[in-house]
Amino acid sequence: MGIKRLEQIQITDEDIAWIESILGFQFDDDRIKILKNLESRDVQAFPGSGKTTILVAKLAILAKKWPYVNSGICVLSHTNVAREEIEDRLGNTDIGKKLLSYPHFIGTVHSFFDTFVALLWLRSKGYSINLIDSDLVKKSRWFMLPFGTRDFLERNHKDEQICGYNGSIGLIQWDKECKTKQYILDAINKSQKNGNFTFDEMLLYSKQALDVSESLAIGLQQRFPIVFVDEAQDTNSFQLELLSKAFPPKSNLTIVQGFGDCNQAIYNYVNEAVEKIEFPREGPLILKESQRFDNRIAKLANTVAVSADQMCGIENVFSERKIDHTIYLFSKDKAKEVIDQFGQLVLDTFSDEELLKYSKNGCYVVGMVHVKKDELTPEKQFPKGIFDYWKEYEADKASKNQNPNRLIEYFRIAHKRFKESSEMCVFVEWCAKGIRRLINKAANQNLVEATNNPLKSIIKQLPAEKEMLIRGYFLKFSTLPITTEDDWKQIIPVFEDILNEFELKFNKATNKFLSWVAEIKLSQECIPASTKASPNHYIYKDNTSARCVDLEFGSIHSVKGRTQLATLVLETYSRTHNIKSILKYLCGKPPKSIGTNQGRLKCQYVAMTRAKALICLAIPVDFVSEKEQCMLRDMGWKIVVI
Repeated sequence: MGIKRLEQIQITDEDIAWIESILGFQFDDDRIKILKNLESRDVQAFPGSGKTTILVAKLAILAKKWPYVNSGICVLSHTNVAREEIEDRLGNTDIGKKLLSYPHFIGTVHSFFDTFVALLWLRSKGYSINLIDSDLVKKSRWFMLPFGTRDFLERNHKDEQICGYNGSIGLIQWDKECKTKQYILDAINKSQKNGNFTFDEMLLYSKQALDVSESLAIGLQQRFPIVFVDEAQDTNSFQLELLSKAFPPKSNLTIVQGFGDCNQAIYNYVNEAVEKIEFPREGPLILKESQRFDNRIAKLANTVAVSADQMCGIENVFSERKIDHTIYLFSKDKAKEVIDQFGQLVLDTFSDEELLKYSKNGCYVVGMVHVKKDELTPEKQFPKGIFDYWKEYEADKASKNQNPNRLIEYFRIAHKRFKESSEMCVFVEWCAKGIRRLINKAANQNLVEATNNPLKSIIKQLPAEKEMLIRGYFLKFSTLPITTEDDWKQIIPVFEDILNEFELKFNKATNKFLSWVAEIKLSQECIPASTKASPNHYIYKDNTSARCVDLEFGSIHSVKGRTQLATLVLETYSRTHNIKSILKYLCGKPPKSIGTNQGRLKCQYVAMTRAKALICLAIPVDFVSEKEQCMLRDMGWKIVVI
C-alpha cells in the first residue's frame, strides 16, 4: 500500500472555493498551484506571502476529503503557530476539530519524535519516563557530581551544560579520559535510569531507534502518508537527518512538503559560514509576491536576501505617499536621539486614526543583540546592544517585571515566552509561578515556597504518586487556548482539580486572582507623560502637538513571524558590528563571497521584512563613508545625520 492510496484525493476548484468561503480569502493562480500540489516539493514563501494561510487551507481541504481512520496528516514545526492558526480560523468547525485529533498529528519536531519514536524505544529498553527538560535535567545532574569535580569543571569554564550527551549517545563535551569524564557519564546514566532526559537526548535516541529498526520508519510512513514541515528553514541538519530517516526522500509511502523561507533561517547560526543550504530542496514552488508591503520595501530588503530568487511587493494604501524609508547616521554620543527621531517620523507619517487602526501591528525598535552581559560597553564595541540606545531596556522583561495581578497574565507570559524560545520548560515555569500563587491564596499562607523551580516546589507538597498527575495538568495547559474569556472559563475546572489535590477550595482571594482581564494594549491615543509604560515600551511624545506613539523594543529573534506597521533596526555588536559588516549589501554592491555574513544577512532580512509601511535603520555616522551614503540614497534610502 503506497502513495497510490492518495490518488483518490484530488484537490479541485470546488474545494478551493469552499475553503475561500470559510477563510474569507481568495487565492491567486500561484497559490492555487501550491494548494493542488501533492508531490514531495518544498514551498519557498517570501515574507508576507500568506504561507501559513495556504498551509491551513490545504490542511482543511485534505481533512475534509480524508478517508482513513488509522492513517493521518502530520504537520511539524518548531513552534505551535500552525496549530494556533487552525484553532483561530477553523477551531469552531468540524474540519478544525478533525485536524486537531487522531489520526492526525500537529506539533513540534521534538514532540513528534518523542511521541512516535524515542518514548517507545526507551520503554522497550526498560526505561521509565519521568521528565524531559534540558535545563532542569542538566542542573540536577550537575549537583550529582562531587563538589571537587564541579569546582574543577568551573575552573575550566564548564557548567551544567556539560551534563548531557552531545552529538551522539555516550559523547560529552569532555574528551579527556579521566575520573572527571566518568563522573559526568555516571551522573547522566543515573539520571536516565531515573527517567530524566534532555530534549537533545530524546532526538539522539530517536536516531538510534531508526538506525536499528528499519520497520520503525516503514511504520511511520504508513501511519503518515502526508507530512508538512512548517518553517522548514529552521530545521537544523540533525533534525533533517532524522526526518530523512523516518520519511526517506524517495519513499513511495509518504509525501513530504516543506514550507518556509531560506532567507529567514536565523535560529541555527549567526556568525557561522554555512556551506550547504538545506532548504528548499531542488525545484521548489515559489511564492515571490509579499502581500505585507510594497515594492519599495521589497527592493530594500532584497539587498540582504541570500536566495537567488527575490521577492516583489504589492501596492497598498501606503504606496502613493512615497514614505521616507530612513537611515539615521548618528554620532555615538547621540544614540538616544535616534529613538526620538524615529518616533517623530512615525507621528509625521501616520495619523492618530491609522496608529489606532494598526495598533495590533505596532511600531517596533529591534536589534540583533539585546542581552546586556557587562555593565559598560567598550568604546570599540559601542553600540553593543539595544541597551546602549535606551538604558531602561530589559532583555528579560518578564522576570524583571512585577508579579502579574491575575493568573491569566501568567499564562499569557508563558505562551509568549514559549513562542520566543520553543522551550516547554519556559512555558511550564511561568504557569507554575501562577499556580503556586493560586495555591497559596487558597491556603491563605505560603504553603508552596518561591524557588527557581516552581513546579518542583508544587510537587514537593504532594505524595510521590501524585507527581505524574500534576505534570499531566501542565501538559494539558499547553494544548488549551486562552484567547477569549470563554477559553479561560474552560480552564477554571482544571485549576479547581489542582486545588482539590491539596484539599483546598476557591475563596474570595482566588476568585479575584482567577478573574478574566483583557490583554493590555497601549492605546495609540495620546498618553499623559505621567503614565508609566509597560516594560520595553517607550512612549515618544511630540511636545508641540502633544501627540504620542508607543514604541516597543525587542530582539530580532523575538519579532520573527510578526507583521508591524513600522520598524527601526538598530546597529549592534556580536564579534563585529552587524550592519557595518553587511553595508556593501545594503548599498547594492555585495562581495563575491558571503562567508560568515550569511547569518547576519538573514537576521537583517527578518528585521527589514516586518513592516507594512515604514522601515528605518540606525548606524553610527563614522561607519558610513560619503560614497556609501550616495549609494544608499540611490537604493532608495533617505539619509538623516544626527
